[in-house]
Amino acid sequence: MGDTKISSLSNKHVKIRDLPITWLRKLITMIQLYDTDNDGHGGYEDFMTLADRLIKYGKLDGKAADDVIEFFQSYGSASKAGARSEIMAATGTAQQILAAWKARDNPAAVELWRSRYSRMFKIFDLNSTGFITFDEYLTFWRIFGIDPRFARMQFDYMDTDADGNISEEEFVDAAIDNFCNADLDAPNRFYGPLVKY
Repeated sequence: MGDTKISSLSNKHVKIRDLPITWLRKLITMIQLYDTDNDGHGGYEDFMTLADRLIKYGKLDGKAADDVIEFFQSYGSASKAGARSEIMAATGTAQQILAAWKARDNPAAVELWRSRYSRMFKIFDLNSTGFITFDEYLTFWRIFGIDPRFARMQFDYMDTDADGNISEEEFVDAAIDNFCNADLDAPNRFYGPLVKY
């Protein structure tokens, strides 16, 4: 699907069948991972479950655990106006998908996502070194229940300078690329292997 058609989708009433299949599969994968209670959408309770998992698997306590809880509370909240709240306020997968498609072309929404993923990087940097090691990255995959056999491939994809660690910039850039890039051949699998759709 060419860029012209993808851009024109943003400017009309869109139906799920109109969306690029690879982007749709990436988003469904992400929604399913965040939907820990399998009710069809990622909501506040799901985010708190993920916080509990990170605290457990990351062996966090004190301020580090409090930071994780605060992050997931704010991430799962739909209280603020804007694209993020529209996605979080949706009560089903289809509504979340359509709200996310609309948000991906909104520069203010993308900046908000950059900020969120920057904060996410900091909580997954479990030992506060300023980078994520492969072991820390496995914790990210573990809290979402992603098959770890594919983690090394995505880690190496994100590690653009090949130093064996993921910097904040590399993490955030990969997250934004995963969310915004609708290219059929995009190799980025930020949230692991894509669901079949």
